[in-house]
Amino acid sequence: MNEAIEEKYYGLSRGIFEKGKNQGNGVYNQDLSSNSIIIEIGGVDNTMEELERTTEALAEVISEYYWAAEKVMAQ
Repeated sequence: MNEAIEEKYYGLSRGIFEKGKNQGNGVYNQDLSSNSIIIEIGGVDNTMEELERTTEALAEVISEYYWAAEKVMAQ
């Protein structure tokens, strides 16, 4: 996923970091399912416009990733 983001929107992602229950500053419902993820976008210095553009870019990449995977699984 990170490679797809970087290919379309170079510099947008800081990478993907996997954290266990003992890392970070809490558990945010990802313990409820092994198929869950948390996506953090932006920070205190970002504007709403920047966050919206980032969300649109991420949605585009996730959509492309999803539909490509569905085609593979359908065969």
